[in-house]
Amino acid sequence: MNELERLRQIHRSLSDVITQMEAEQSKSPSLISRSVRLGDARSMAILATINGAGGSVSSVEFESILARFGRTLRGAGGFFGGAGASVRREDGMLVITDAGNATLDKWLSRYGSRWMEELMTPEALSDRAFPDSSRITLRHHPI
Repeated sequence: MNELERLRQIHRSLSDVITQMEAEQSKSPSLISRSVRLGDARSMAILATINGAGGSVSSVEFESILARFGRTLRGAGGFFGGAGASVRREDGMLVITDAGNATLDKWLSRYGSRWMEELMTPEALSDRAFPDSSRITLRHHPI
């Protein structure tokens, strides 16, 4: 068997597997799973909560949101840093930036709008016993 024939055989095998997976998925819309860092999920939960409050919160509300997801003001500098800052101060409020909205939109398109409710209990997102480097599985419902 020459190289070209071997590649064609691999292609046929992969095509068969893809066809089978597509058929199974269409029968029962199973969940697509992706593993992410818990720290990333916590950061997105903070942005989603601010977004849910209309896109801006007071400093006191921000600190409460941070605490809810296991963060402190000291550890929140990444939200404000650099050209890609997710949050900025504006008229005494903390507001999600365009970059923050874009990041949140990507996250939502990947995992759906109900990812936080379906992911785990709020305690799991806030429990510092689980370090940010922990990996968790997020599921996305196919449309």
